[in-house]
Amino acid sequence: MYDYNYGDLYRKEPDMEKEFLISVLTKQEIEGQKEELEVMTRASLVFTENGYEISYTEEEEDGTQSVTSLTVEKGSITVNREGVISTHMVLTKGVRNLSHHVTPYGAFSMGVEATVIESEMSRGGGILRFVYNTDIEQKPLGEIEFDITLNPIGKE
Repeated sequence: MYDYNYGDLYRKEPDMEKEFLISVLTKQEIEGQKEELEVMTRASLVFTENGYEISYTEEEEDGTQSVTSLTVEKGSITVNREGVISTHMVLTKGVRNLSHHVTPYGAFSMGVEATVIESEMSRGGGILRFVYNTDIEQKPLGEIEFDITLNPIGKE
């Protein structure tokens, strides 16, 4: 598997938005506690000059919605999540960045450092996998892994 394979990504003009079924499998181990969660919903995939963006909306258990966008460029992933809990995070392989989180109880920052970023994405869908370590004030908290699969909805 390539670290970065954008398929037919490098066209001159940006791609039109297309609808996909997204599966987001999240595995995390934080302070010895393991948890796994899978979400399936509709998503859009748009190719840009420098990579691609995946956007999807999740309905939370309390009925509220959150919108997540993942902007993937060579060497980094930017995660923006807007909802009751909002997040802004830039993941770069081998580089510690600060992520910002806003909750109903207050805001906080957390250190994040990607250890794996793998992408095999084309206009027909594909996979995105990334793993990152988290810390607060440089005290390690744990590891989080995202395995994302996009499959097209409808006819090509």
